[in-house]
Amino acid sequence: MSAQPVHDPRYDPKAILQALPEKWRPVFLAQYHEAWEAAREPGEYHRLPELLNLWWLNSIAFADPTYDQRAREAAQGAGEFVPLEEAVPDWEERLARTRRQ
Repeated sequence: MSAQPVHDPRYDPKAILQALPEKWRPVFLAQYHEAWEAAREPGEYHRLPELLNLWWLNSIAFADPTYDQRAREAAQGAGEFVPLEEAVPDWEERLARTRRQ
């Protein structure tokens, strides 16, 4: 008996679409279709899984009932913040690597 792969909703556009609030679905679909087309080109295949993972994370954030309030606060520079260097400990290394590419 062989092992079957476990379904990962992070890369399932239908699961992501269902998890998103209605107002975000057209934005997701537009970006998904753009990434799908781009992924057909050599060297651009990575765009699709990256986009799907990002929107899966967005769907988790949007599920938080305080998301809209926190987004407004962030846009106004209010609320609680964590410095980027603290949230992403290797931020400087990532930034330097990206700049070299």
